[in-house]
Amino acid sequence: MKKAILFLLTLFFVTSFGQKIQFKTTLKVTYNASLQLGEKFRREQQFVLIGNSRDYYFSGYHNYLSDTDQDGKQTKKSGVSLSIADYLEERILKSDGITNIFGKYGDSKFRYEENTDVRWVLYSDTKVINGVKCQMAATNKYGRRWIAYFSKEYSQSLGPYKFNGLPGLIFELYDTRDDYHFTVAKVEKDENNYEFNLKGYKKLSKKDFFKATYNLEYTLAAFPPIDDSDFRKQTQEILDKKKIMNNNPLELKPFE
Repeated sequence: MKKAILFLLTLFFVTSFGQKIQFKTTLKVTYNASLQLGEKFRREQQFVLIGNSRDYYFSGYHNYLSDTDQDGKQTKKSGVSLSIADYLEERILKSDGITNIFGKYGDSKFRYEENTDVRWVLYSDTKVINGVKCQMAATNKYGRRWIAYFSKEYSQSLGPYKFNGLPGLIFELYDTRDDYHFTVAKVEKDENNYEFNLKGYKKLSKKDFFKATYNLEYTLAAFPPIDDSDFRKQTQEILDKKKIMNNNPLELKPFE
């Protein structure tokens, strides 16, 4: 039985917090996704979900390969594999009813915990996805109206991102604006033991997590002091353009 380990760097923001999460998976799901990250910035990306009926890990494909040490690339002495960045950096890790959302931003790593219970309404509408009959459900979450199609043929109550709680695996999930659209590409049997070590991630409230990541991505906070005022202005203008490109987050209302 193989064992995949999530290797993490010890960071500038190291705290005394140490936590290991272990669980055994029953399946691996690959999702193809279309992401409208900004008004003129749409990208395609693959995501991977591994888990059982209660516990799961969800991330972009390249982050998954890196986190489980499968990317086959040169590895730093610290044990962290180099990988291509995913457009949605955050990883989702749920175990024993607690959901951790964590991600790396420059040389800083943060996480927060959240209750991700979703209230679904089931409908009689059905459709066939990849040869599997699925039933429709809907919910309002994070400032969007979400439509899901799930299959009772797969008993795992799992789905993309933080969306779970249906009586079966979610095969398709999208918001009514079709900004974020996830569709199952492959479902595989996966019976492995995984251990995730969250030591080195600074735990924040969700509000502070969003504030910290915003500052690191769109302000000069992540840069060393810049004495040249013209260069500082030019750098901020580049960051402002980046912010415009990414002005349509999945969670329009993070606290809804």
